[in-house]
Amino acid sequence: MAMTGREDRRGVYDRSSGRLGRALAVLRERGPMEPFRLVREHGLRASARFVGRNVRHMIADRLARRWDRVHGVDTAGSIQLAMLEVVGPNRDKGNECVCTSPKSFGFIMKALPRDLSDATFIDIGSGKSRTLLLASHYPFKAIVGVEFARELVAIARSNIAAYRSPSQMCRTLSVVEGDAAAYAFPDTPLVVYFYNPFSKDVFDTVLDNLVASLRGTPRRCFVIYGSSSHQAIDWARPAIRASGMFEELAVARMPGFLDAVRRIDYAVFRFDPAERRA
Repeated sequence: MAMTGREDRRGVYDRSSGRLGRALAVLRERGPMEPFRLVREHGLRASARFVGRNVRHMIADRLARRWDRVHGVDTAGSIQLAMLEVVGPNRDKGNECVCTSPKSFGFIMKALPRDLSDATFIDIGSGKSRTLLLASHYPFKAIVGVEFARELVAIARSNIAAYRSPSQMCRTLSVVEGDAAAYAFPDTPLVVYFYNPFSKDVFDTVLDNLVASLRGTPRRCFVIYGSSSHQAIDWARPAIRASGMFEELAVARMPGFLDAVRRIDYAVFRFDPAERRA
């Protein structure tokens, strides 16, 4: 597998690091006329889009690392799975670890009710834990991450131990090391969060497990699915609808926040057994 990033200080491979350095290295290797050759080959519009994507990525990465420095944690980066030790059979079906940006997460949370004190927040594919830390600023009963890469679990647990903020409303945070397809959901009200963590077949298994859990023990549940690449929202939304369990809520379109590498397309679904009985 070709790698285009570098190892970070914990030894995990981060593709978001060193983009400017890599661009300068290409110029040194191929000469100062290389940008003009690429524009002739790909066209001005495509070249401008390429430059814009990379500039936006660098800005978002810089803001993410500044957030980490302020909070004394390590959550930034686009972490590749190829070099990590993974639990379970689904390594090749997982996507790179890219955490949700703070502004994007705050915007998504506006779609949920304020009273979350009886709910457990579960991030499926929680990576280095930034979403768990962001969720701790809401009044959840507990917050759980599910992650199959052992190195990321170790980083996440270290972050949880280090993170302190006066505005935290939940300090009951944990990370389960395991394959999401084998995860058993707790019997509490739930907010289940997916940020495009893996392929459709794994998602279908996780969704089937969630539906079976809700049928066995009916309780309120919100499902949030976000995607900024792979067009995953285009298959995740129909799959959730087809389960026959959830009602899709109307949500506002996500703005293009500077702290996000890409704008997130997202959908929010609700299951409330009390409303069904009524």
